[in-house]
Parts: sequence; structure tokens; C-alpha cells
Amino acid sequence: MHYFTLAAKASDWDYCPQHRRHMPTILVNQARPNAVYNSARMIYIPACYQIQYFTQNRWTDPPAQMLQPLLISALQHTDRFQAIINTPSTTYYDWILNTQLLSFQQEFISIPSRFRIAIRAQLINARTRRVISSEDFLVTQIAPHDDAYGGALAANQATQKILNEISCFCLSNLTSLKLNH
Repeated sequence: MHYFTLAAKASDWDYCPQHRRHMPTILVNQARPNAVYNSARMIYIPACYQIQYFTQNRWTDPPAQMLQPLLISALQHTDRFQAIINTPSTTYYDWILNTQLLSFQQEFISIPSRFRIAIRAQLINARTRRVISSEDFLVTQIAPHDDAYGGALAANQATQKILNEISCFCLSNLTSLKLNH
């Protein structure tokens, strides 16, 4: 059995240029996975509408659990938040980031295979509980090999890209809110 994980080096994070005025706090809730992605089994798609699992390969944890610390790290590396909280508590926070894992799979529909990750992000004002913005993000990454290891490598690259996009989504929405008030 082979186990794969998601990881990121600090040097891999992109920075979104923004002005520092007020350093908000944000609660990053655990991503909600679609049911098929709620296990550590590695999914691959051999043909349209067909889902299979690698028999000798697994993720170390379900994908949504692996994504949470990486999303927090991506937001921390923006240096635009006073605090990033990962569990709801009595601590005060300005914003809430909810995410839903829509897709996390290696696809063999074309050659070379590709890894697809899709996440829906929702930014909420913690005081009013109003949704400020919601957006779906999708990244596909060509796998360097047409096997589970190649899929894991592509998954790491795709995850890095999509988390950078979600970080920029948060920052651009918070910046536009400041300009409008």
C-alpha cells in the first residue's frame, strides 16, 4: 500500500499585492467534501461518468482534512490577517471562509492524465452573517506520470494553485469592501 499527502513549501505561495490598513481576523471552517471525496481512497476517472479507486494507493487523510492546514498556511503567508482561526469558538473574528470540495480526482479521459480539483469558496461577514461573495474555483494539472504517484504530484501542484486563487479571492473581496465603506 502506498500513501500520499498534500504539502507546500513556504516559497510556493504567491502573494497578492494589497494595502495594509486594518488587519482582520478570519475563521476558516473545515471544507465540506462531496460524499465521494469523504474518504482517503484515491479516485480516478477512466471514462466519462465512471468512478474508480486505486486499490494499492491512498491519501494519508481525506482530501478535505489535508486541505484545511494548507489553506490556513496560504492565508497566513499573505500577511494580511491579524489572526486565522480554524475552529469556531468564543473568539471574535471578522470574516468566515466556508469551502466545499467539489472535485478531487485524477482523470484518464485524455492522455496524459490530469488531476482536477474544484472548490467552492464562500466569504461571510461574521457580524451580519451575510454572504459577501461566493465563487467556484477549478484547476486541472497535467500529471507527469499516468499512475497514482503522478496523480499525487499533480494534485500537489493543482492544490497550490487553487489555494493561491482562494487567498486572492479573500483579499480582493476584503479590499473592495474597505473601499466601498
